This record gives sequence, structure tokens and C-alpha cells, in this order.
Amino acid sequence: MSQPPPKLNRRRMLRYLLQGVALGAVAIVLVFVFTAREDTFRQLLSFPRYYLLLLFGMVVTAWLCNGTRVWMMCKAAGHRIQFRQAIVVSLSTEFGIAGTPAGVGGTIVRLSLLRQAGISFTTAGSLLAADAAIDVVFFALLSPVAVYVLLRDGLLQRLSNDPTETDALLALGGVIGSAVLLVLLLRSRHVHRLIARACRATAWGRRKRLAARHRMARMAFSRTVRRVVGSLVFLWQRRKLTLLVNLCVASLQWCCRYMVLPVVIWALGIPVNPLPLFLVQGVLFGISLLVVAPGGGGSVELLTAIILPNLVPTNLVAVVVVLWRFFTYHLYLLGGGLVFFYGIRHLHRLFPQPETADKDRADLDKLVS
Repeated sequence: MSQPPPKLNRRRMLRYLLQGVALGAVAIVLVFVFTAREDTFRQLLSFPRYYLLLLFGMVVTAWLCNGTRVWMMCKAAGHRIQFRQAIVVSLSTEFGIAGTPAGVGGTIVRLSLLRQAGISFTTAGSLLAADAAIDVVFFALLSPVAVYVLLRDGLLQRLSNDPTETDALLALGGVIGSAVLLVLLLRSRHVHRLIARACRATAWGRRKRLAARHRMARMAFSRTVRRVVGSLVFLWQRRKLTLLVNLCVASLQWCCRYMVLPVVIWALGIPVNPLPLFLVQGVLFGISLLVVAPGGGGSVELLTAIILPNLVPTNLVAVVVVLWRFFTYHLYLLGGGLVFFYGIRHLHRLFPQPETADKDRADLDKLVS
């Protein structure tokens, strides 16, 4: 039996929003203090206006692509959801990701709004997992090309002290090998028994019920894997075209989002290869999700300010960081926040209870439960 998602709390979301903006502002101030030069503000004010329109159009296109994916996946599962509702769900989800620690609010917001649209918690979670799997497929297809370009154009040598490609390949192989080893260890029952035994070995672990929490985390992960496999099998059997179109739309969405940094650098007259920057932004985005603070607690701004002097002149680092984070974080907070609070205020008008679903919905619920 599926459990309803946690209720949305507007005050808590607003508090997280203010925390994220404040931490990001502090990080931007630090970037300006350590990288700004006499002409930095002049460069920021003289940034080409048509590039600003282009960047804004790219962000809006990414939003529309995300909403289209939500709409397609729900329709493929047999749910009658309007495109307007899908846009509200996707933008509110972006706000939840950007405005909460480690992005956990995005999942809660999406599941709650889809629940209001008449989609069960189990099915909504399965569709979310399938969407995430499609994102993984896109990055898995892009990563080898990006790594090859990263090694060939010398960007890696400028970002690190590795003098040769061999050292870089060895480091990359070590990272991949460590990831594979970690997956194998996590799949081992013997390792999990050792973890449970260690959790029960101390009074603090017994008091905090760490062994039980570890067991529940394993069960939740197993359910997530089953949902991903079940929903993808269902869609592949009956909606192959939907999966392929979703992958194409996801490619456009992530290209629009991750091309913001290269376009900002190009607008300043600096040639740069965009493919390696995809990997750099992906790593920075992953770090922001690991930091338990809204928007990464300013970690993205500071790490970017450390990396960018290898690509752009020091006096332009602050300009690039400000524009890039505005279009990839603060604009998401602003646009997503407006849609989220408007949607919560007019929830029953935007999400009237739909009619009963057809056979596809029942089939998917049975498959992933």
C-alpha cells in the first residue's frame, strides 16, 4: 500500500529559499573580493544584451522541455494531465530542488502535485524514477565524448597539475574502478551484515536504531530499483516512441541548461570547448546536492571561482560566476518560486480531481507495486 508524500509547507520552503539566496550572495561577495579588478563592474554592465536574451530563452526552453517530459510520461501511463499542469509541476519541482538542502524538496513537491492531479504516489514515484533513468542514459552517452575532448584539448592539464594524458587516464580509471567497487560492495549481503553488526555494537547506535535505519534504506533503494525497471519495461513494451522522444527532449533540456556557462564565456570573446564544461558543471551540480544547504550553500560559486581562472582572465571570473549562477540557480528560484506559491494558493483550481484512469494506469500500478 502506497503512502502519501509529505505535505507541502510554504513557510519552510520560504525559509529554505531565503537561506539559499543568502548563502549564494555571501559566496558571490567572496568571489568579488578575491577576483574583482577595476574593470570587472564595467565588464558586467557592458555584457551584450542580445546574449542576455539568448540565455533567458535557453532557460525558458529548458523549463518547457522539462514540463513536456512530465506531460508525456503521465500521458503514457494513462493519466489525463494538462500541459499547463505539467508546467506547474516541473517548475515547482525545479524550485524545490534549488531551494532545499540537497535538493530533497524537489521530489516531495513533484509527488505531492502529481498526487493532486490524481496520480497515485506509487505511479508518480515510478515515473520520476524513469525520468531520472533517461537523464542517466543521456549523460552516459555524452560522457565518453566529453572525456575524450577533455583529454584532447588540454583543458584537463590547465585544470590540474597532471602533465600527461596517461596520468589523467589513470586517474579516470581509478575513479571508475572505485565506483564499480563501491557498487559491488553495496550489493554484497556480507557487507550489509557487517554494517548492521557495527551499528548494534555501540550504545549510541542502538539508541539511534542505526541498524533499523540501514535496513529501511536498503528496502527503499530496492523499491526504487524495482520501480525504475518496472516503469521502463512497461513503457518500452507499449510506449517505445514516448521513451525515444523523451530522450530527445531530455537532450535538448540539458543542452540548454549546461550551455549557459559556455555561452557566457563566448559572449566575453573567449573561445572554449563546451563539451568538457558539461562534465565540470555536472560535477559541480553533484557537489551542490551533497552539501546539506540550499543551492549548495555557496560551494558551487566558490569552486567555480577556483576553476575559472584556468579558462578566463581573472578580472572576468566574477562576471562569469554572477551571470552563470543567475541563469542556472537564481532564475530557477525566482521563476519556480513564483509558480510554486501561485500553484499552492490556487491548488484546487489548477488541479481539479480528474476522472478515473484507464487500463494503462492500472497496469503500471500493478507492475511497479
